[in-house]
Amino acid sequence: MAKGTVGEVRPRPGLRERRKKLTAAELEAAALRLFGERGFDSVTVDDIAAEADVSRRTFFRYFASKEDVLLADHFVQLARLREAMAARPPDETILTALRNAILSMTGDFEDRKEMVILRGRIMRGTPSLQARSLVHQRAWEEAMQDMVADRLGVDPAVDLRPGVVAATALAAMRVAFGNWLSAGASGDLIAMTTEALDLLDGGLQQVHG
Repeated sequence: MAKGTVGEVRPRPGLRERRKKLTAAELEAAALRLFGERGFDSVTVDDIAAEADVSRRTFFRYFASKEDVLLADHFVQLARLREAMAARPPDETILTALRNAILSMTGDFEDRKEMVILRGRIMRGTPSLQARSLVHQRAWEEAMQDMVADRLGVDPAVDLRPGVVAATALAAMRVAFGNWLSAGASGDLIAMTTEALDLLDGGLQQVHG
């Protein structure tokens, strides 16, 4: 086999990518442990790096700040939503496609329940993180708006539907997730999310005082 062929070079990027993901996961786990034990404001970047047994320089290769360690999952889940949305059949209505894409990734929160509960507790107790989280939520809303606009083939700056669908779907997700966390993550998150999203598809017309 000639040097530089695909068969020879593929394993190296694969291994490098796995190591990068492992290091990022170790930093995130170390940060969550320390935040849970000491509180967010009492933990430094140096503390996190030491807990993960890496250098400060290595920390900054993966995260720009300690806030970004805690909120890194936002970007991971958004990437998963993009993939799930792209995989939906073209004949599905926009609400059905978005609903199914969201539900396809909801089970991941159940699998990481303890970490998700801890992250939620830290967020609720740290005002500065709540402000940063709002910025991330806005990024989610804009990304979801673009997904809907692409699927409909419209310009979101002119057509109101992508923005309204994205904003309401995100609100439904947030309410379902918040209720699940408030109940100690003991309920069925998928069922709660399904119920919240179903309200957007004519369900609100059935709500009476």
